[in-house]
Amino acid sequence: MLSCHHGPGGRAATARRIAARRAGARLAVLLAVLWPVLGSGPARAAVGTAGLLPGEMLPAGQSISTGRDILTMQADGNLVLYAPGSIPVWASNTAGHGGAQLVMRADGNLVVAAPGGRPLWAAGTGGHSGSVLILRADGDAVLDAPGHVTLWSTNTSKQRYAITQLAAHGWGPDQFGCLNNIWVRESGWNELAGNPAYAYGIPQADPGSKMAAEGSDWLTNPRTQIRWGEDYIQGRYGTPCQAWAYWQAHRYYGPLLAVVPF
Repeated sequence: MLSCHHGPGGRAATARRIAARRAGARLAVLLAVLWPVLGSGPARAAVGTAGLLPGEMLPAGQSISTGRDILTMQADGNLVLYAPGSIPVWASNTAGHGGAQLVMRADGNLVVAAPGGRPLWAAGTGGHSGSVLILRADGDAVLDAPGHVTLWSTNTSKQRYAITQLAAHGWGPDQFGCLNNIWVRESGWNELAGNPAYAYGIPQADPGSKMAAEGSDWLTNPRTQIRWGEDYIQGRYGTPCQAWAYWQAHRYYGPLLAVVPF
């Protein structure tokens, strides 16, 4: 029998041919997986991921999530951000348009579009190609342009923090709606609202310096203000919904000098 022996150069060439065939096979598999996405319009976001890349979409009935907060493109056409406990903290207010989808457009605009493409809601951030939607761990959904420039935000991290503090006061998730009703009207969740010498901050403590009981950074830290405000509500009313009932009757809930036992 005639045997054939390859020298070092022959073995190297054979190894290169084997590596090339393997690379070609891997490329074929990859193209087979990506072709339905690359060849058929916007890519669908991977369910369970925490963002959308340029050109990706979130179809009706699907969500993106950090594992705690969830941004859902509901079947009724409303885009809703849910905090832990399934508490809604932001919405596009586009319900009534079944089949709508969320699209991260290549031009940088985030759009809730009806079937057929008609915009129902938009972030208004077109002209910033390469922007991405990110659901942050602090509860904010943001649009970031290249260079980590934030173009738009749901600005819901403060509400999310307030929700995490409910259990510390022995309250259930059902109390957040009442708390939100009060603080939307009092300050719009703005930690700089008002005058520190008078009614100030998210809970509108009067004077603002009362919140120093919770932390020396009360002037600018929304978390310090939120903790103080929830403590105040618990001490005076028991629950946010009892405070909200008082607010509805009197158009204020009284974190004032004359009635606050701090």
